[in-house]
Amino acid sequence: MAYVGSSQALNDAETALDLTELANKIYQETLFAFDRSCVFLNLIYNVTISHGKSGQFIVGGKADGTRAGDYTAGTQVDVSISPSSERTIVLGRPQYVAERLDQFEEKMAQFPVRSIITQNHGQDLAIQLDKAIAAKIEAASLDTGIVGNGDGAVITNTVIASGATTAAKGVALMEAIYECTAHIRGNDYKGELNVAVSPTNYNLLVLSEILVDTDVTSGNGGLDSGRIGLVGNVKVVESNNLPTTANLEALVFGREAVGVLTLVGMTTDQDRQVDFLGATLMTAYYMNGIDILRPAVACSIKSA
Repeated sequence: MAYVGSSQALNDAETALDLTELANKIYQETLFAFDRSCVFLNLIYNVTISHGKSGQFIVGGKADGTRAGDYTAGTQVDVSISPSSERTIVLGRPQYVAERLDQFEEKMAQFPVRSIITQNHGQDLAIQLDKAIAAKIEAASLDTGIVGNGDGAVITNTVIASGATTAAKGVALMEAIYECTAHIRGNDYKGELNVAVSPTNYNLLVLSEILVDTDVTSGNGGLDSGRIGLVGNVKVVESNNLPTTANLEALVFGREAVGVLTLVGMTTDQDRQVDFLGATLMTAYYMNGIDILRPAVACSIKSA
């Protein structure tokens, strides 16, 4: 990814900034890089707490209509249990990245050292978080749900890997996405759905042509832009951070598939170290917990 932070070298010019202004500048650049690189966090269920070691998430269930019935005058009502349930997510250990910036190396550099470090810190933390969430989404697709909530699913279509043409592979992937959608919708999930694919498989969907054919769709992307918006009303997102499981091609999921409990959001610190002749120790970190919530709204797509 090209550098997108401050174009101003942060050596002599930065000495005019007070410590608070500098800390804010570093935090903003790190947060910008983090938000720009993180794909999965805003697509799943998030809860933030200010203290404690765990948090509760309410998970919806599949209604079947059997709890509703006729009322007989003069009788006590029948009491039933909601298919909704509660999951508890426990916080993990803080995740961090740290780098020591030598003040003399910074002064001699011909590029904005500090800004590049903050960008890299944001990207590193975002990638780590994306991988952790994607791994839990895949795990949810393999998991058994709470009673009344349905299970995860795995859809296999061998043509995704063995198709004679790129278009055939793309159509096979599209068909698998539709199968996943049918499974999730069949569990009474009405929320938005997403499908995460690698850049290679993203291109397969575009090159299938049917998804961008103006005879069958409108404004869904094109071969000129190389972009695609929806497949079966499922938003397509591109990521390099899917699990490396053999033959895994895509993950289809809704917001309730996985939860993230956050105690400390992305935070930065800077400390001047006199024992390193005024070097600056730059750190970025967050603390959260990630776990499965509702397997019924997660589906893996495989090619074998």
